[in-house]
Amino acid sequence: MLIYPKDIKEKLEYNKVIDFISSECLTEMAKGYFQDLEILDDLGRIVQLIEETEEYRKALERGENIPLASFDSVTEDVGLLRKEGYVLDIDSIRNIYHIVTIGLELTKYFQEVDKVKLNPLVSSIVSHIVIDKSLNDEIDRVLDEEGDVRPNASEELMKISKSIRTKERELDRVFSDELDVYKSKGFLVDTMESLRNGRRVLTVAVEYKRRIPGIIHDESSTGKTLYIEPEKVISINHTLANLYAERRHEVYKILRALCAFIRPYADSLLMIQHTLVKLDTIRAKARFAYRINAVKPIIQQKPIFAFKMAYNPVLVLKNEGSGAPVVPFDLELHGQNRILVLSGPNAGGKSVALKSVGLLQLMLQSGILVSADENSKFGIFSKFFVDIGDQQSLEDDLSTYSSHLRNMHFTTEQADKNSLVLIDEFGSGTDPKIGGAIAEAILNDINHKKVFGVITTHYSNLKFFAFKTPGIVNGSMEFDNEHLLPTFRLHVGKPGSSFAYEIAQKIGLSQQIVKYARHKTGKNEKAIDEMLTTLMAEKKEYEEKLASLIDKQDRLDRLIQSYEQMNTDLDIKKQKIKLQAKEAVAQSVIQQNQEAERLLREIRTVKDEEQALQAAIDLKKRQEEALKELEKIKMEVFAKEISASTEKLQLGSFVKMRNGSSTGEILAIDKNMAEVQMGFIRVKMPLIDLVLVKENKESNKAKIKSHLVRSENPENKIDIREYTKQDALRMLQNFLDNSLLSDAHELKIIHGIGTGVMKKEVHKMLKQYKDIKEIWHPDPEQGGEGVTLVRF
Repeated sequence: MLIYPKDIKEKLEYNKVIDFISSECLTEMAKGYFQDLEILDDLGRIVQLIEETEEYRKALERGENIPLASFDSVTEDVGLLRKEGYVLDIDSIRNIYHIVTIGLELTKYFQEVDKVKLNPLVSSIVSHIVIDKSLNDEIDRVLDEEGDVRPNASEELMKISKSIRTKERELDRVFSDELDVYKSKGFLVDTMESLRNGRRVLTVAVEYKRRIPGIIHDESSTGKTLYIEPEKVISINHTLANLYAERRHEVYKILRALCAFIRPYADSLLMIQHTLVKLDTIRAKARFAYRINAVKPIIQQKPIFAFKMAYNPVLVLKNEGSGAPVVPFDLELHGQNRILVLSGPNAGGKSVALKSVGLLQLMLQSGILVSADENSKFGIFSKFFVDIGDQQSLEDDLSTYSSHLRNMHFTTEQADKNSLVLIDEFGSGTDPKIGGAIAEAILNDINHKKVFGVITTHYSNLKFFAFKTPGIVNGSMEFDNEHLLPTFRLHVGKPGSSFAYEIAQKIGLSQQIVKYARHKTGKNEKAIDEMLTTLMAEKKEYEEKLASLIDKQDRLDRLIQSYEQMNTDLDIKKQKIKLQAKEAVAQSVIQQNQEAERLLREIRTVKDEEQALQAAIDLKKRQEEALKELEKIKMEVFAKEISASTEKLQLGSFVKMRNGSSTGEILAIDKNMAEVQMGFIRVKMPLIDLVLVKENKESNKAKIKSHLVRSENPENKIDIREYTKQDALRMLQNFLDNSLLSDAHELKIIHGIGTGVMKKEVHKMLKQYKDIKEIWHPDPEQGGEGVTLVRF
């Protein structure tokens, strides 16, 4: 990341934004983080910081009160704690106890599922806080709510504390008695008692000092009042002093034991602190964003800026008290345009707009939400170059213009397509003709380097150069000609005028002076400005019309494509409806076939074989006609679907059968036939019966299993009794094939006993299937020799 010059943050007033955010911090460590805040060019890191802040901002909008509080750093305390035997003072232990308490409150807060759903990023950060409950329990056992050692932290301390309370009550009683006695005698001054050297004393008039036995601890500045500890309380005070010393010693022992208990958690304490500081920085940025209505924009890796309803946050905060409105601006460079040449009257808002672009970009790239519409687009720049204000350097013996040229020299040497260049009053500070020519040459150079930038100027040659040069576009700050006031509205696409004569007249400059100046400039200067404005307006109008035509053409192309697709889909749907009707007819024929076979069996019983034969022939003919019609319609529908599909069947394609769920991989294609590996078997079938599916990306083992999927209504039983041998064997073969592809486990074949011929034919066919593991007959009560059971 290259930022030039070094004071760019001050020039763009980025430092003021940081100060505002720092004021929202709860901890000094978070404030230190912002003082060293880095400008990033890593898109992932920027997006992460922005999204964390946006999430916290939305929590503030919802009125959530995430339990984060201020705390002091424990880094130094933990460093001392690591030393074996070191005992922290009570304040240091209080600090540790405080961050542990905050950490526990946060983890408890995000135990609620709703809180986690609303704040996934913040809750993820809080999840790094891992606190052993015993740590908190132990500190809580020793320290009370105020952070002081509890009187019952140990049995010895409890005993000492009890003795202290007893002696303190005795001291109060005896001292009060002594005070009443000497008060009644008039030995005391108005205040009667005070505190000296940690002990209660009587305030005695100097003339009575020998009348009250005890120890003189002090005297007043005038010497008229003495502070005497009565004799009767001296021994009590001595006893109390010893008890206090014993208590301090016992407290030290307790704290030493507590530090030994905390010591293994040193790393965890630093992690808790790090997490809390991170949350504090996110909270501070979110509160600042909430204050200025900042949001997360659209962020892209490539350099770009397309601001909508953007405004300068520093200006917003400056006008908070006065209530003065801040005029937002839109800045989007269409097409190949990358550089905006901004012109207009002085004090019209050019410099503010330029600074706002740089400030918002720096804010975004440091993870701060921006004051713009959420549909604004921000890119990422890796180099920033700024030339704003008076660059005069007494130290380097450089004039203002020389300093500008030095900045331009560095910019032209270092800038590239990932750079953002901001130049205020480009070319000023020297002879206008020479300055304008040099400025145009520099502008031409950085334009060839594909940089992005905003440049403000009053020079007509730069406006004209922007008009005729691809990549550069004019812009202006609006001016109210009627009231001669700037409106601070930015317009991209046309150059602006300085309105110098109009402003001069408004402030009261002599009409004669203005008239003389107009005469000196002549009509050409004004004519050029007017011509540029007209040309830019026409150019913008043509560009807008061209963009509109391109958009309409694109929409028309999409509509045509959509219509063609809808027409194809409609045709397929019609064919499918026809297919469903024919399938219904075919199903009816099959049902009739079953009924006819039943009738045939009855006819055979009456020995009318000629009638039975004729009925069978008629039935078979009707069935074959229905199936042929059905197959024809299927071919039409499937052909339509295949022609409408954008993906074609090829070697290696994963497919499934149209009338099943078994999947496999195409191993070979021969004309209209495909060889497909389905599980453990290879099957040849027509291409038209296959449908493309997505490749199964699971393991090989899982892939093999996935090829053999059970059908929705698997049939594991077939009855071939009462059929001719030819029909029975055909039905059995189809049954076995479908069962194998449907991943069936066990099958039941009912063939009857009879002469045993059908049983032999069944077993002969079963031996052709290598995937069959076992063949057997059930018990006699379940069919015996008339039933064959098969296990794959």
